Amino acid sequence: FFFSSSILTMMMWRSTLLLYTRLTLLSSLLFPASSFATVRSSIGSGRKAVTSISSNRSSKKVTSLRSASISSGTISMSSNTSSPKKVAILGGGISGLSCASQLLSRHKQSGQSYELEVTVFDTGRLRPGGRCSSRLVGDKPAVVKNQQPQRRACDSDALGANNQDESNDNMTPKNIYKALLANTNQLGNKNSMARVLNSAGAIDHAAQIISVPKLDSGNGGMDQFQSQVEEWLEDNVLETFPEGSVCELLDGDKDDTNKLLKLEPLQGEMYYGKGGMGNIPLAMREYCLSFNGFGDNYTGQSFRIAQDVWVSPSNGVKYIGNRNKDDNNNNSNDNTDGEPHWELRAGNKSLGKYHNLVIAHNGKCADRIMSRTPAKAFHSLLRTKFAPYVPQWGGREMTLNSIYSLVFAVKSSDDDASPISKVVAKLCNEDEKNDVYTIMIKNEPTLRLLSCNTLKHHHAQNPKSESDIEIYTLLSSPIFGKQFKGPQENLPLELQEKVVMKLLANLENSLKLEKGDVSNAVVDLKLQLWGAAVPMNTWSSSSSASSNNGGGVDGFVYDATYGVGAAGDWILDPSIAGAWESGRRLADWMLKHHEESDTMK
Repeated sequence: FFFSSSILTMMMWRSTLLLYTRLTLLSSLLFPASSFATVRSSIGSGRKAVTSISSNRSSKKVTSLRSASISSGTISMSSNTSSPKKVAILGGGISGLSCASQLLSRHKQSGQSYELEVTVFDTGRLRPGGRCSSRLVGDKPAVVKNQQPQRRACDSDALGANNQDESNDNMTPKNIYKALLANTNQLGNKNSMARVLNSAGAIDHAAQIISVPKLDSGNGGMDQFQSQVEEWLEDNVLETFPEGSVCELLDGDKDDTNKLLKLEPLQGEMYYGKGGMGNIPLAMREYCLSFNGFGDNYTGQSFRIAQDVWVSPSNGVKYIGNRNKDDNNNNSNDNTDGEPHWELRAGNKSLGKYHNLVIAHNGKCADRIMSRTPAKAFHSLLRTKFAPYVPQWGGREMTLNSIYSLVFAVKSSDDDASPISKVVAKLCNEDEKNDVYTIMIKNEPTLRLLSCNTLKHHHAQNPKSESDIEIYTLLSSPIFGKQFKGPQENLPLELQEKVVMKLLANLENSLKLEKGDVSNAVVDLKLQLWGAAVPMNTWSSSSSASSNNGGGVDGFVYDATYGVGAAGDWILDPSIAGAWESGRRLADWMLKHHEESDTMK
């Protein structure tokens, strides 16, 4: 479908860590990489690719164990064909929706004679968004099938007369245990819909902040994303954090008991999704859907998105097209025009055949999905491992961390503020009138961020919200996530108890509160493990296509031999901005080089 003079295109981002010590941290989807890898590949016509890996912190180079030999091929298409050209995008997060948006808009602007169909497959049960998502009022909990019977929140007798034993640190307070049991979502357990977290308002349980990283113009810059941010602000998709509402929590003067803690406001423009971070991907979805015109309004593009679809990692993606026109091994199942074709499946159900495939998510699933395809060089860049850190020279594989997200509601007593609000109010200067929405925790190694959804999303304006309830999101550090990692989709109750109690105890320690001040005030909670949370390094390389294009673009991967590309924050920058920009650049490259191949006929 799309043509490129280079078979594998993966352009260079020359990372400069000093450019963002703070704002890149804030713009990350959860919490960013502490080290970025730089990969330079030379993959060309019939040559072996020898990959070297260097680090921002060290000039030391090592030879990668991976190499690839890719023969050149030209993929062309006839623009007067009547059948639409189909693109499948796996992943409905920011990068996948950005790629879809750009494919549709640029195709319409260019006035191409062929029709374009873009389909996004997303695993999200309720809506797209990935790590940029929110829980909204009225969301129904997932029904967990074939789950072993457990005690329910309504089974008060199961808790015993008093399950809190001060002499046993392993015992969980009754209020915490009851909230955990409500999360089991047993069939027939209707109590889960009558919870505080389901009625208060929007809750951001992953991404918290958007900012615009300062990538230099030689690496493409972020001008396009800056324009998108301004458009979102104008359309009320985004809100700007008030000055002083995002702070760092630091230890103060140990010799002064009145100054054991201090809050330092962070500078720079920062934004969040109005009504929830999840409204950002919803706005992107609506934009894509606007291309579905009918009759005289049809301009040659169509878009659909399929929710709660799991493309099987073992057999969900199958390449069924030729490698190139000159392949002598054609058979009746191959395409006569040499266009690459992919077939997708979810279980035993076919999801259709597509000319091009875009992988817009990372992690083990992307690795496994492509492992059985002939696009070996492309797959080599998707290989993944999980760790809370990377070597100074960057490492040889994409490295992801794991982070716990704990959303909890605390209730104030006797018309008084919660213990958390009291500490924050005490730390704020008397002259400061703005509320503190988000705190970057710097004095506790197991924690990273605490955000007040009640203030940020104005829960008090929701008539169903209780005025004495405050809802917070607490994010762990990668080290903590690694230490207590479990099965992401079905965390054992015992592990949930341990993780919740440790996170709350460490928060109390960070805020210099007494043991139990926060945990005893909790009235509802939900724990989630982001198993593949944030990239710890980013792949980047220069290629012949880059030099042939006057410096070219960067921030994506594309293999024209097989018509498969990849976009995501793991390639360009570990942030919402990086994900959006990566998807946009991939779409631009695919369309641009298809147009060039069409012109050369």
